[in-house]
Amino acid sequence: MKLLLRSGFRRTVVRDHFTCVNAVMFRRVWRGTNETVLAYSESEALAYRMAEGDADPTDPFVVDPDLTMWQCGGEFLDVAGQLLELPAAPGHSAFEAK
Repeated sequence: MKLLLRSGFRRTVVRDHFTCVNAVMFRRVWRGTNETVLAYSESEALAYRMAEGDADPTDPFVVDPDLTMWQCGGEFLDVAGQLLELPAAPGHSAFEAK
């Protein structure tokens, strides 16, 4: 969790009204890309990357797989680590030619 926070994610507690379960959400938006990790428990989490315009910040639990650039479910440490290891989204690298 600390690594996500150090990487610019903001932490909030959100409620999934469909399942009536609280989750810890880590979310960052940068240059039009939304990256989110929803942690239900240590063993159950969902992480995804999508365009900011396709994300619904009022309901982060509903994710259209056709609109995501990447998504993964599983244990919290695994999915958070995979998200952090992704290459920069197109247009985000400081080394790309302009």
